[in-house]
Amino acid sequence: MAQPTPGVGAPPPPKKRRRGGCLGCLIPLLLIVLVVVGGLYFLVASASAAVSVPAQLIVVAPATTLTHAGNKAAAVSGALVHLADSVATDTNGRSLIQFQDGSIIRLAPATSVTLNAAEFDKTGSLNKVDVTQAAGRTLSTVEKLVGAGSGFTVQGHSANASVRGTKFEVIANPDGSVRVKVFNGKVAFGDKGHNTVLVSAGQQSDAAANGNVSNPVAITPNPNDPFNLWLASEEAAKGAGQPATAQTTFSAGALGTGGTANQPDYLTAGGEVIGELAFPGSAMTLTITDPTGRVYKSSRSTSGPNGKLVMVDIPSAPGGAFKVSVHGDDVNPAENFTVTMVTKFTCGATQVTQGGYVRNVLSANELQNAINQSGAGNASIHFGGASNGGATISATGNFSGTSIEAGVIVYAAGGGSVGIAVTTATVNGISLKQQISTALGSASGHNFDSMQIGFSVDRLYSCSANKDTFLVIEGHS
Repeated sequence: MAQPTPGVGAPPPPKKRRRGGCLGCLIPLLLIVLVVVGGLYFLVASASAAVSVPAQLIVVAPATTLTHAGNKAAAVSGALVHLADSVATDTNGRSLIQFQDGSIIRLAPATSVTLNAAEFDKTGSLNKVDVTQAAGRTLSTVEKLVGAGSGFTVQGHSANASVRGTKFEVIANPDGSVRVKVFNGKVAFGDKGHNTVLVSAGQQSDAAANGNVSNPVAITPNPNDPFNLWLASEEAAKGAGQPATAQTTFSAGALGTGGTANQPDYLTAGGEVIGELAFPGSAMTLTITDPTGRVYKSSRSTSGPNGKLVMVDIPSAPGGAFKVSVHGDDVNPAENFTVTMVTKFTCGATQVTQGGYVRNVLSANELQNAINQSGAGNASIHFGGASNGGATISATGNFSGTSIEAGVIVYAAGGGSVGIAVTTATVNGISLKQQISTALGSASGHNFDSMQIGFSVDRLYSCSANKDTFLVIEGHS
């Protein structure tokens, strides 16, 4: 429960909402160009069935570096992780790499990984991920993979962990040995040249530096696991609000009695704003100040397997920047903590602009009805995806006797822009994926990695309600 500070007035009403907005330009652009180039089907060029799409990097606690094309630089949230890029955290850093389907690789301190593959099939579903872990610890949460040959692999020094839908931790030790812990699902663990074991939920296995793999045993509890607090706040917040709006931060250092640690601002267009604070077992207070200056503080804690959790719930919050801080009430010795902020709102085709922040939501049903009323036949639109970094769009229809099938992945491409990757494009059953990609880039006048839609994009995701799917783009004006 949250206790507002007495004497502070209620927030002002939100600005007028309107439907549509510049977000709608993405879909008509795709469909129009598909129809225009439909007459070019005789120029068919072969294209790979798989599409590589860059992942998105989120910095949870500084510092993290991103190495791209041989250039190493300090990383910021929202940066893209391309194939062959490396991400490394320092002794305090924590970051995560997220894919457009909602799969996540979390990096603990002193961890280094390289992205070798991130491929999506023609439906926009994640098909293959391959990561080399040179050092440290990762925790991967993998959405259900589809299709023959699909897989999610983390390569260690002496063994690989391969899965098709699970949650597992990989520890690459300095001596070259590797340990895998499986929390959900099953993991095939081993080296292609050595024995491989199947590790099930609740089990762990070790691979020696020479590649020999041990039989699975029950997971050894570790109260100092770097992911315990992280998951405690993140999973609680995502369960309470729209998961794609979650923002997690980890303490820069241990907090003691009487100390206060300010966290990064949380930006949202408003709704029900929820904050979750997790800490090992002392007494801490979470304070959130809304854009109007109204202050909310946590009032009680609940105990869980990984420590304590406190919550602040602001039912009808205005849009804008929320100030977040944590105070050490009785913490001896000092402890680390993690905070996750999230927004809960009703999925619907609206545009909200509050406090300089924008939430633009497009309905698939409304869009396909408009297309059908304009003369198309049997147009169908669907939005999907579970990550705050991207979403999938699929479209089919018949335009003046021309059958069109299209699929794209749209994603937050960094720098406030939107990226587009065409996963499938057929005209009268003939693939035109390559030509469509080229035509779209030419018609829009933008490189796909930097398409602007009228405001600076921070999050892009989908949601569903009442037998409809919605495309949501959030950002600031």
